[in-house]
Amino acid sequence: MNGEKKERNNMHSIVIQDEEIYLLPEKALWWPAQKVLIVADLHWGKSAHFRKNGIAIPANTQRQDEKRLADLIQQHKAEHLIIAGDLFHSKANNETDAFQSWRKAHLSLQISLVIGNHDILPEDTYTSLNVHLHKDAYHYAPFLISHYETDTPHFTIHGHIHPAIRMNGNGRQSIRLSCFAQTKNSLILPAFGQFTGTHTIEEKTCKHIYVIADNKILQWK
Repeated sequence: MNGEKKERNNMHSIVIQDEEIYLLPEKALWWPAQKVLIVADLHWGKSAHFRKNGIAIPANTQRQDEKRLADLIQQHKAEHLIIAGDLFHSKANNETDAFQSWRKAHLSLQISLVIGNHDILPEDTYTSLNVHLHKDAYHYAPFLISHYETDTPHFTIHGHIHPAIRMNGNGRQSIRLSCFAQTKNSLILPAFGQFTGTHTIEEKTCKHIYVIADNKILQWK
């Protein structure tokens, strides 16, 4: 049943492992049966990290991500937020400190984090924020949620890659757009953070590709 779909507003529905999930143009996945919102690669604090190193990145980049996530939680009445790695970018800074305020505004929300390669803060930093940690993967049947691609029989939802595809027009015109990429046994999430960069994937490696175009999800493959 993988790839079965229907559209509802700007969301795009697919059925995987007999579960209906929605791909959101805000670069998140909504699983209504469990009231779970799944995101990957927020890289909270990355823009401050670059500013500290002399690169002028607007401070409102982080605030826009914070608001987008808060709006999704409110809109869908999510009860559980699962982060498939890279909540924070690196060391603590003013923007990572701001997560404390964001967390206080969502006290009833359960938050689970699968540790990513950028999540290098001390473990007690996360636990003090009431974030439940999973060091390798989080088995939330029927899915395995991980930061990386895994070699298991379980269908895996993961991040890390920041997938995008390049779409070519007439002549030399082209555009690169973030996407959700589905393989035989995995769904790769786009990076939620705006200031993260992307990696162009090869279409032939994917069973389905769902492109984020403005405020819509379009099935490209």
